[in-house]
Amino acid sequence: MKKIFLTLTMAALTAGSLFAQAPAPADLKKAVDNVKAKLESSDKDIQDAKKGGISKTWESRGKAYLEAARVNTKNISQNMYAAKCDQSPFYNMELMLGQPQSKRQEKVGNDEYEVWVYPTMDVYVQNNQVVLWKETYVADSNALDKAAEAFKKADELDPKGAFKGKKSTMDAIKDLRMAYFTSGLNAYQFQDYKGAAKDFEGAFNLNTFPRDAKDTTLNDGQIAYYAALSAFQGNEKGKAEKLFKDAAAKNYQPGSCYHYIYQINIDNGKEAEAVKILHDAYEKYPQEEQILYDVINYYLGKKQTSEAEKYLDKAIAKYPKNASLYNVKAGMYVGQCTDLSKKYADELNKADSLRKLAFRNRSNAKEEARVNGEKDKMLAQAEQTKADYVANQQKAINAYNQAIATDAKNFDAHFALGIVHYNMADLITSEKNAIPYSEDKDGSKAAAKETEIKKYMAQSAEEFEKASAINPSNRDCLQNLKTLYYKLGDTAKWNDVKARMEK
Repeated sequence: MKKIFLTLTMAALTAGSLFAQAPAPADLKKAVDNVKAKLESSDKDIQDAKKGGISKTWESRGKAYLEAARVNTKNISQNMYAAKCDQSPFYNMELMLGQPQSKRQEKVGNDEYEVWVYPTMDVYVQNNQVVLWKETYVADSNALDKAAEAFKKADELDPKGAFKGKKSTMDAIKDLRMAYFTSGLNAYQFQDYKGAAKDFEGAFNLNTFPRDAKDTTLNDGQIAYYAALSAFQGNEKGKAEKLFKDAAAKNYQPGSCYHYIYQINIDNGKEAEAVKILHDAYEKYPQEEQILYDVINYYLGKKQTSEAEKYLDKAIAKYPKNASLYNVKAGMYVGQCTDLSKKYADELNKADSLRKLAFRNRSNAKEEARVNGEKDKMLAQAEQTKADYVANQQKAINAYNQAIATDAKNFDAHFALGIVHYNMADLITSEKNAIPYSEDKDGSKAAAKETEIKKYMAQSAEEFEKASAINPSNRDCLQNLKTLYYKLGDTAKWNDVKARMEK
């Protein structure tokens, strides 16, 4: 949950408190003390042999604790203006709560705040707007949970079973749910992830109470998702997994939910279970982009190219305008080329060693023939490896070109094509270096290879120039061009790149 997302949500939730009548600044503590008195009275009532067994007693207790949870913050909302200003002369914190006792600067995470200190809470302000708060004087630090317990007890003691269906109950539960949720958002922004998870989960656990038809500000799936994210951030992975499953069951962002469930199982070393979860999720939610990407990334990580390619093609069919998918697909082929290039160089080296061994055995015709046979097999194997390399290289080029067709300013694709062509020049260089002198005394074979090398280097430079045109400040691109023009012997272009680097 990014900060801006939380900010907007919290503002929406607290909008209902606009223009509420606030206590005078001097009476802020008194308001809390008055609620404390109600809680003490409630404590006596539930201990009473007769009153303690009546649903109404517990309903009143629930409302008292709900009031305790909201007494400090009922007249402020996130994003409201702190000081009186032209944009909001009649509704601002200064008007509602009065002047603070003092102000100080404080950093929370990466953000700096001006903290307005009141008798019962510290309010964190940025750009003259309320962002979050921390209560310092409360009626009961566990008021939300005690309110929930009281309402549940009231339901248990209701002889007619009508408590849950009453409008007053639904209104109270709606307010309690909102109070839990707002407290969770506040805790999350203070990076108290465990506290946030506890509050969000408290809000979610109210789902046993029916809702009024107009109670649509929050849905249970959203609440479970926020609780799960907070638990995940707080390293409560078991709780997070359960809550992500609850959110997915409510059809709230199932793709993201199963992404986290999969990751939790991977982190716990349960790879087989994680993969099964991923595939089951894909079968159940085939339209969820995140799940599909997780499947692709899993197979890419395992270098199971055929499976990765299958799901990449499915993703491209669904999202043909997503240039990143073509880049990923191309990158998969480039990875294959990297492995094949190493294999090819190794095979050429082995063939050269066999050639030398055959020469040393030239006095033994039979042994020389045997070794030359092995050499020829190795060269044939190397040719097949090169053919596989060229095939994967062409697939990579095609995919990168598709990415460019989708996004003409795709820097990454042009840069990668520069690498692809340069790698081909490098491979041909290995071939050139493997040519034995005895087979190229006039140097014609080496010269032909050199021409081929320069062809690929020129193609590489062309792509890096295109990439540089998109992002002129990229130093890697310019350095690659400088190296290429040096190897190509193009002094004019080398000087041009040098000048561009010195700007």
